[in-house]
Amino acid sequence: MYIRCEGGEVAQGKSLISLLLKQYSEDNTTGLVKDSTNENLYYYTRTNEQVANNFLWYGGHQWRVLEFDAQANTLTLITQQPLTAIQPTSAEWYSEEAYNSSYINTWLNEYFWNSLDSSIQSNIVDNTFNIGSIPNVAGRTTSKKVGLLDKNQYERAGSAGSFLDINDYFWLGNVLSGKIAFVYWSSISGNSTSYSNGVRAVIKISDINITGDDGTLANNYRVATKATNTNNVQVGEYINVPYSGSDNACDSDNMCTFRVVSKDEDSIKVVLNGLLPTKSTYGSSATITTNHVIYTQLNTFAEGISNTYRYTGNKTFYIGDYPYVSGTCQNYEDVQDETLEASVGLPTIGEMFSGNDIDLGTSNTKTFVDVNTIENPTTSYFYWTMNRNSLSDIFVVSDLGNFDFQYSSVSSTYGVRAVIYLKSGLAALDFTGGEGTPNSPYMLQ
Repeated sequence: MYIRCEGGEVAQGKSLISLLLKQYSEDNTTGLVKDSTNENLYYYTRTNEQVANNFLWYGGHQWRVLEFDAQANTLTLITQQPLTAIQPTSAEWYSEEAYNSSYINTWLNEYFWNSLDSSIQSNIVDNTFNIGSIPNVAGRTTSKKVGLLDKNQYERAGSAGSFLDINDYFWLGNVLSGKIAFVYWSSISGNSTSYSNGVRAVIKISDINITGDDGTLANNYRVATKATNTNNVQVGEYINVPYSGSDNACDSDNMCTFRVVSKDEDSIKVVLNGLLPTKSTYGSSATITTNHVIYTQLNTFAEGISNTYRYTGNKTFYIGDYPYVSGTCQNYEDVQDETLEASVGLPTIGEMFSGNDIDLGTSNTKTFVDVNTIENPTTSYFYWTMNRNSLSDIFVVSDLGNFDFQYSSVSSTYGVRAVIYLKSGLAALDFTGGEGTPNSPYMLQ
């Protein structure tokens, strides 16, 4: 069940499109401009300073409004952050059928889609995505609920330095010179299908009523509904959990901010929205066990979360291989062929928020998060995952949000991003406040 804020303007809500239209002027050359071929279509272009108020918190994710159609009453959105990092396909897509069978399409339209609340799913409309080869990106299309940004959209927004340029690597929906196109150092290039880069989802929704915030990074537009407990929390929402550890892992407020990764019948899986304060080596081998060195720090941290909140039984973590082999690509589901039973762990490749959705130690260049919401953002430029590249190397997430040759020996020292489970089901935890956003997480006390 959800509750709606009562009283005045917030309960009634305002059309998002009607609010965005107030930003338009015929003199605009930056910010919100009108399409030259469709008088009903408006889109955003240029820098974060010039496009500062198109942030939307919706369905557990922070989005940027790309464009909207004032006649059809629809808005096209892209996630502000990379949601994961994976190898995209077993072969370049030179047909719609090839794209439809790609790993990245399955991730978007099965894994990501199934993570969304039904109220969000019902408001997403079919969209035509350009998946053609550059330069003719519209020469091949597909109709989907969820897709990828294309080259023309990125360039229309202003390319390098624009509000879509987040200084992270992320895939586009196009093929370039026999490779999959991606944003690379803010420019567009092509990468082998055996590489892993960030995934940013694109959706089209019907117009929504939102609250009176100003659409900035710190105060996103948002709908007026919110969860009351861990049973009805949405994947992607943020939760503050009291912390009693002595290592100052979660700053002086002793509240750790987590983000919901997934839900099951009696728990929710959450990942720390940041890193632990101390880096760690991995262990004695690349096959992770709960006796590894890294588990000393993980267990100490988990013990700082009271059993009042934490689900202390074991859950399944996927620890299978995800090897980088030039010319050979892996399905993100391949890591599920080997498991570990534990109550605490690390991010798994292919699951939500296993890319650089946090600002890894580079707050002077990243633009996709409010660094004040991240736990220990400058601890490390990399953090460990639970998955091997080889018998001696483990994948780490890099500050560029990818796994391109970003793997290391077990004796190396990198950041630790803890994953735990909180109680739900019959033992659901009630929230005492908050909105579930990064700047106002739900509160457990």
